[in-house]
Amino acid sequence: MWLFFSDGFLSIVAHRDMPDHLLVRSRNARHLKSLFPNAEHYTNPTADYPHRANVSRKAVADMLVRYVLAMNYDNYKNSVNDSKFKDTCNIIWSVMYQYGEEYRRQRE
Repeated sequence: MWLFFSDGFLSIVAHRDMPDHLLVRSRNARHLKSLFPNAEHYTNPTADYPHRANVSRKAVADMLVRYVLAMNYDNYKNSVNDSKFKDTCNIIWSVMYQYGEEYRRQRE
């Protein structure tokens, strides 16, 4: 799954070898470290997401709950302070806006 936070972007997938863990990945090490500061981080420089941590499913769920309970912004893009990351988020927002065009006209 892809997750966007004010502090960064993560890709989280099931761990192939550790069923009770998830592989948390990022392209920017700061994103991973800000959301999982206590995890053991490692780098695979040839991977699409080079910055990684093996995190228990419970620790990931706990972080998500804490983030949601602490959320106080009413506009995600305005909550992003890193200008380069914010520019990237705006591009993604635009692409997803275009994707949703046809669905705005549909009834449930």
